[in-house]
Amino acid sequence: PDCLLYAIGKPVYHRFTNETYGSWMRDLNVQEGDKYWSTREGNYSYLFEFANKTVFRKDRYTNYYILNPQYRGNAHVVFNGSFFYVSKYEAKIFKYNMVSDSKTNQSIPGLPAQAPNLYKTGYNFMDLNIDDNGLWVIFGIPDTNNTGVMKMDPNTLEIQYIWNISLNHQKFGEMFIACGVLYAVDSVQDRNSKIRFALDLYNNRILDVNLAFTNPFKNTTTVGYNHKNKELYTWDRGNQLTYPVRYNEMSPHLLGKDERHDQLEPEAQALTGVHINHNLML
Repeated sequence: PDCLLYAIGKPVYHRFTNETYGSWMRDLNVQEGDKYWSTREGNYSYLFEFANKTVFRKDRYTNYYILNPQYRGNAHVVFNGSFFYVSKYEAKIFKYNMVSDSKTNQSIPGLPAQAPNLYKTGYNFMDLNIDDNGLWVIFGIPDTNNTGVMKMDPNTLEIQYIWNISLNHQKFGEMFIACGVLYAVDSVQDRNSKIRFALDLYNNRILDVNLAFTNPFKNTTTVGYNHKNKELYTWDRGNQLTYPVRYNEMSPHLLGKDERHDQLEPEAQALTGVHINHNLML
């Protein structure tokens, strides 16, 4: 269902890796069961697979995949047996199918290979997200401080829509997308932080949120939403944590997922002064 987060629970510890940044993921397709995946700082060619929670917590991988090209950053996702990542050397999204050992890619129009860092942390220039609506990419619009959000088909990597939002991405610690809503975390280095910005991408509305968010180890380098488990996944100074979330269903989202793309509102301006321009191919 379409939802608005109204509470983020206390973080739950899963394991520790002695690295500043990395990623850990679960497939948002239920069929993949108990598997976990992880990337490691400095090992830009490898994706590690863990058969279950037990071996994941012991850091004993059961399989690994060699990636070509290498990835950049740690804002990756796994969906339906494929690993989605940003190329280390180009402004391209790669989809690596772990079953067939095949890959496809999609260039981001107008985005240079050496684009500026997306958040205060400086580890990513594109941030990949998966929710029940599909694949999303958050990035900085070149020559501005604006935030770009791009929606893609996770099966074909077709670019479906691009939002250009007059929100300075470098003033925030992290962002993530859940239920078609863009959330921005104030700080990922203060122990106690807030999420005070939320934008309903489908209806061009700034939503009233004031969510407490904690960084218990005061150096969170990635935040991602897992809609299957209704949790946030983070990497905080090597500690891999989940945060349970609670949400309310949002009645304004009455369109089906397939209908929305053709019925998005034209350019809008919220009362906060945030401008939203649509379908700009940069």
